[in-house]
Amino acid sequence: MTEAELVRTAARLGIAQAETLDPARVAERVLARLASEPAEVRPLPRRVAPWFVGLAAAAALLVVLRLTVLSTSPTSPTSPSARSVLHELDDLGTGELEEILETIPVPTAALSPAPEAAPLSELDSIHLERLLRSLEG
Repeated sequence: MTEAELVRTAARLGIAQAETLDPARVAERVLARLASEPAEVRPLPRRVAPWFVGLAAAAALLVVLRLTVLSTSPTSPTSPSARSVLHELDDLGTGELEEILETIPVPTAALSPAPEAAPLSELDSIHLERLLRSLEG
């Protein structure tokens, strides 16, 4: 059987049954059944408490304000438009700034080597808690 024959056969299926149906009688029976079995009434969904809507609006407002305040923060010190605190250094060249930087004393803490890290198994609960807090920021 080819595809075309299959389509023709499928199109003929149900023609005899459809011709024997009386549409008025079918409609009458459907209406009678609907009248005898009324539709189930579903309760309306619970309304959200008004205070909850206000709380959600306030939270959304805080998020918007936080984002706009962070996005409009002052210019970063690396941007060319930002002015430094020491305005007299702005006109100096790289070499002159390096010479000034060499005259500034370096704290001794910066020169000392970092302490050797102990393995986690050797830390007591106080040191572990300090470590966790420093990692949290």
